[in-house]
Amino acid sequence: MKLKPWLFAAVMLFMISGRAEAADFAVIGQIPIVLNMIILAGAIACLAVTIKLFSLVKDGSLAKGWQLWVASFFALAVGQIFILAEKLDVFAVGFDLSGILYVATVVLWFMGLLQTRKVLG
Repeated sequence: MKLKPWLFAAVMLFMISGRAEAADFAVIGQIPIVLNMIILAGAIACLAVTIKLFSLVKDGSLAKGWQLWVASFFALAVGQIFILAEKLDVFAVGFDLSGILYVATVVLWFMGLLQTRKVLG
């Protein structure tokens, strides 16, 4: 692939034009509290919908997948509550319990999808 001279010049100019400064990753990595509250509200809304849908299919073959999704949204909501409590200095968790709950959320979503796929296909 032939590199166009103007693209090369633009990249080189960009690289030498600015001064290098270290990034403050503590500031970059912080999610604002408002965004955490929006995520919590979304998790609670999803939890309410999945509970309603689980009650509709609780006697059917799709029930196990929906049960896993209910547990996953519950884990997401609890994880967000822990994060908000830490950010608002309500209490501090000694280890990253919210990270473990996020991993549990993703694993439960995946297991719910696999279970639903198994039933449907």
